[in-house]
Amino acid sequence: MTNEFTSAPPPQALIMDTVFGFFRARTLQVFAELGVADAIAAGRDPGVNERFLRASAALGLVRSLDVGGYALTPLGEALRVDVPGSLHGFAASVLGGGHYRGWGALAEAARTGECAFDKVHGEDVWSYFTKTNPAEGRLFNQAMAGSSAMIVQSVLAHYEFPEQGLFVDVAGGSGMMLSAILRARPQARGIVMDLPFTAPAAAANLQEQGVADRCVFEAGDFFQSVPAGGDLYTMKWILHDWNDERAGAILGTVHQAMPAHAKLLLVEAVVPEGDDAQFGRMMDLNMMVMCGGKERTEPEWRQLLTANGFALSRVIPMPGPVSLVEAVKQQ
Repeated sequence: MTNEFTSAPPPQALIMDTVFGFFRARTLQVFAELGVADAIAAGRDPGVNERFLRASAALGLVRSLDVGGYALTPLGEALRVDVPGSLHGFAASVLGGGHYRGWGALAEAARTGECAFDKVHGEDVWSYFTKTNPAEGRLFNQAMAGSSAMIVQSVLAHYEFPEQGLFVDVAGGSGMMLSAILRARPQARGIVMDLPFTAPAAAANLQEQGVADRCVFEAGDFFQSVPAGGDLYTMKWILHDWNDERAGAILGTVHQAMPAHAKLLLVEAVVPEGDDAQFGRMMDLNMMVMCGGKERTEPEWRQLLTANGFALSRVIPMPGPVSLVEAVKQQ
């Protein structure tokens, strides 16, 4: 008979498992960075030793074959570059490079509440990605495109987009989310707005998705202005990158561009109350480390929106890490 008081793992075992999570995450990152999944899928030598492959098998990324060698599992397949919904860029970027070094200074951020990345690199993450290390910037954009692919179908399933009108995706990157929305709404038109370096990827994606005749890319800085006259303005995982003051400045330019009838739709985490909100709390720590941003609860979203001329009309929960936050201009 199992004793219910001794069946749970001891605290020491849980702490050890958390420490080993660091090993697992770094193994996953190197698996992605070195292109092991693509090499195995193509029948090439993956260029890593047997001990690394054994550890990768223990993580479920590959499985050993009776005849020798290794084959990809469904988990490993998701780390190939060329598959739909690939998380190759996400694993390689978020667990490596400048991101990894930023988290190395977590102790400083924990003490001061200030952005660790800026301290380590001597510049903010956006300058680092666009000027100092554009190769990492491209990988980060690939990571964001992969995350968009994960959630865009959920967004479409949970929000009733207008049948027609002009949709403006602010800081929309390559246009992954907006192109999916436009495919579902063939009478609608769109504008993807982002920094100039994202233009080639956006042009290629809009063409590939068959919406280039109804959607254009506009380069711009959302702290200065955004395209005016839209019927719906969307932002996915943008405002969490910024503290309340800077997020308010972005909302200010959107507010100025929006007609009175337009709506604002944010795809963001809405952190639930309680100590077990692990995703939201860990992402909040990530925002502090990387860019000085923050994740917000529903009252915090309401306060931020109200302070910048908006009224929160509703929060629509979705499966997974993000929700939909809809707002309108205050009357």
